[in-house]
Amino acid sequence: MKYLSLLFGTLMSAHALAGSSAPIIPLNQKLVAVDYFDNGRQSGCGLRATGETKEGISLNVLITVFMKETGSSFGVIKVVARKVNMKDGVPVLEDGKITYANIGNIRKAWIQSYTGKRPLIYKNGESSHADAYMVTAEFSSTVDMMVAILQENFKVGINRHEEGPDDVYLFDKTLSSDEGYKLSVCMKNLRTAMEEHKQKENF
Repeated sequence: MKYLSLLFGTLMSAHALAGSSAPIIPLNQKLVAVDYFDNGRQSGCGLRATGETKEGISLNVLITVFMKETGSSFGVIKVVARKVNMKDGVPVLEDGKITYANIGNIRKAWIQSYTGKRPLIYKNGESSHADAYMVTAEFSSTVDMMVAILQENFKVGINRHEEGPDDVYLFDKTLSSDEGYKLSVCMKNLRTAMEEHKQKENF
């Protein structure tokens, strides 16, 4: 696909290996491109994967790369997992919004392509808050993993108990051509913004 070749040419790749346990395949999966702007300039691009399990766990996984105003670049991996409050098979609402049960904090989370690519995580760049877990990562290795995800399934691991095994989820939804084009354009614009910033720095 055209957008795959564009992504391959965006930035250099890096590699990381990881293992996993038997995965659960989420239902109602969606994989979409996301983009961010700052003062009219492309400042970030990424992928969002969502899905749910038979037990009512709602998953929201965000894989993004950003450029700061200073010109520095980095990746962000964010994993959110919440259990929907249900009654008689229908979500319980409060002020028109879905409510969620407290099922424990996410202590650790990870994401990797099916063949093992993971982003290189920065030390002291992680945070855990209730149902969400976020880490900052090296820019090009995050791009490398995003490219891999466009070609193969990927896994997400969540750990709520330090001594227990990870809950592992397998996402097998592919990105549509329209969303792939959106991501490709975003990455081209982001690279242009990075190059323009470097040129200004060199003056």
